[in-house]
Amino acid sequence: MAAIARRRSTDFAARMESRIPVSLLTGFLGSGKTTLINALVRRSGWADTAVIVNELGEIGLDHLLIESSDDNIVLLDSGCLCCALQSGLKETLADLFVRRVKGTVPRFARVIVETTGIADPGPIANSLVADVLLKVEFRLATIATTVDAKHGEHAIDTEPEALRQIALADVLLVTKTDLAERTEVERLDARLANVNPLALRVTANKGAIAPDLLFAPGASLFSEKGGEHGLWTSGRYTLLGSDHQNGVKSASMVLDGPTTWAGLAAWTSLISSQFDDTLLRVKGIVEIIDVGYHGPVAIHGIGRYFHPPERLVRWPSDDHRSRLVCIGRKLDQPTLIKTLRAFALPAGVPQPLSLADL
Repeated sequence: MAAIARRRSTDFAARMESRIPVSLLTGFLGSGKTTLINALVRRSGWADTAVIVNELGEIGLDHLLIESSDDNIVLLDSGCLCCALQSGLKETLADLFVRRVKGTVPRFARVIVETTGIADPGPIANSLVADVLLKVEFRLATIATTVDAKHGEHAIDTEPEALRQIALADVLLVTKTDLAERTEVERLDARLANVNPLALRVTANKGAIAPDLLFAPGASLFSEKGGEHGLWTSGRYTLLGSDHQNGVKSASMVLDGPTTWAGLAAWTSLISSQFDDTLLRVKGIVEIIDVGYHGPVAIHGIGRYFHPPERLVRWPSDDHRSRLVCIGRKLDQPTLIKTLRAFALPAGVPQPLSLADL
C-alpha cells in the first residue's frame, strides 16, 4: 500500500509539473522591462514562449512580424508569440490556451507576463494560482524583477512599490550596469541581498540572459547562508538571521525534522494571522511524513495568501532538511520562533487558532 501511495504521489507531482509555467516580469518605472522583452523576443531560444504585455506597440516588432491573427496577437519570425493584455489576465490566458488547443496559435510551452512599472505583483500572482480553472493548466513559476543599476538604490529608498517588487521576487535582474559605476553596482547588489536574500541575482544588460532564467527557482533558498548573520535556536529549529532594509526583514529557518499536513496547515495559518499585512513573502521546502505521502513539498506565500503546497517529484538538492524564508515588515523574532512549534503537531490534531493554543 505504501508503494502505491508513493507512486500516486509521484504521478500527481508529475501532472502538476506538466502545467504551463508562467513568469511574472515586474520592475519599477524605467528599470528596463520593455527593453528586456524587446531583446528576448528576437531570440530563437524563445520560440516556444508566449509574451503578454500591457501595450504591444511599445515593443519594436514591425520588422519581426510575419503573421497577425488579430489585433492582439502577433507571431514573430523567432517563433515567439506576443499578446496584448487588453482585458484581465485571467481572460487573456484562457483565450491563449483555447487558441493553443485549437491550433490557431503555436503550442507555446511557457508564458511571460509583463506588469506595469508601479504594479504590485502580489495580487497578480495570487489571482493566477487562486483561479480554479486557470491553475489546472497554468502554474506560477517565477516572479522576476528588473532593477536599474544606476537608480535602483534611490528607488529602494523612495518608492514603496519598487521595494515591494524586489521583496517579492524569485529572480532579480540588474539592468543598465554598463551605465553605472562599479561601486554603484556593488552597493546595489548588497542592498538587494539584504532586502531579498532568497532571490537569484543576475546581471541582465540588453536582454543578455539565458532563455530559462525567468523560470528558474531562487537558488539561494537551498544554499547554506548561516555564517553571514546572527544565529537563533529554538529546540529543533534554527533561525539563520534577520536582515533590515527600510523596515523590511528576512529570516531563514531550518527544520531538523519532518512535519505532517496538519503541522504545515497550522503554521501557514498562524504566521498569516500573527503578521497580517506586514508579511510580504514566504518560500520554502518542507518534508512531509503523513498518511499516504512521504516527500518534499514546495511552500509559496505572497502577502497573507498561501498557495496550495505542491508535491515535488524529488528534492532539489542533496540537502533534505526542511527550510523556510520569510520576508516582511517588522517581523518579530520571538513571535516567529513561537509559530514554528506548529510543525511538531501530529496528524489528526485540530488546527490551533492562536499561539496560545500550541
